[in-house]
This record gives sequence, C-alpha cells and structure tokens, in this order.
Amino acid sequence: MPSGQDLDSAAAIQVFVRRFYDRLLADPELAPLFLEVAGIDIEAHRPRIEAFWRKLLLGDPRYQRHMMDIHRQVHRRQPFRPGHFRRWLGHFEATLAAADWHGPLTDRARFLAHNIAANLEEALVTPDQYRQRRSATVKTG
Repeated sequence: MPSGQDLDSAAAIQVFVRRFYDRLLADPELAPLFLEVAGIDIEAHRPRIEAFWRKLLLGDPRYQRHMMDIHRQVHRRQPFRPGHFRRWLGHFEATLAAADWHGPLTDRARFLAHNIAANLEEALVTPDQYRQRRSATVKTG
C-alpha cells in the first residue's frame, strides 16, 4: 500500500487496522487489556474492527455490534483509566502519521477516533457526567 493514501477503500482500511493493532498489541499497558482482560483472538478481532471502520467510513452496513456494550463488558472485568483512551488515540494518530495517511476519509477517521475515545472515556470512567450530557442532548436535540 503506497504512502499517503486515503482510507477510502476496504483494502486501505485493512492495512490501517493491521498496522494500528500491531502498535496496540506492542504497547505494554494496552496489550493486556486486549489479550488478557478482553480475551480477544486477534485473528477474529481484526476483521470485526475492519468492518467497524468500513461502516463508519464507507457506509458498509455489515457491522452490527454495539461498541459501547462491548467496552462496558471489558470495563466491568477491569476498569479503564483515562490514560488508556489517550494511549489508544496516540497509537491511532501515530499509525496515520507513519504512512502519511491523508484525505477526506482519513480526516473523518481521525475525527471519529477522537469522538470515540472521548465518548468511551466519559461513558465508562465518568458515567454520571455522560448520562447528564446525553440527557441534556435528548432534551434539546
């Protein structure tokens, strides 16, 4: 995959996700969360994550899991800390930068990743604030 490509195809997303998870699973703080606490089988997990990003970036409807519920289950086994989300986001950004991913869908992926990290952190680490914000959004939205 050439450097500087946008995340505008299933093949590009697959390469990105593989590189991203290589970074995550090399991180001594995050790897145990994935491998031991969540107990993921990386060969089964990566295609799910690729499907997740294909849905968000390409509109592929095949991903039907509920991301928040999945992370709540892991959080019940071992609570996430705020630093986990910043580390995850740091690896996301570093993966984009390492291969000079850029373009409108890469920009969208970056925006979504920041929102995902913020929402997960708020929902799992500070759930009262999350519920209040969600309630206010529903009332005004």
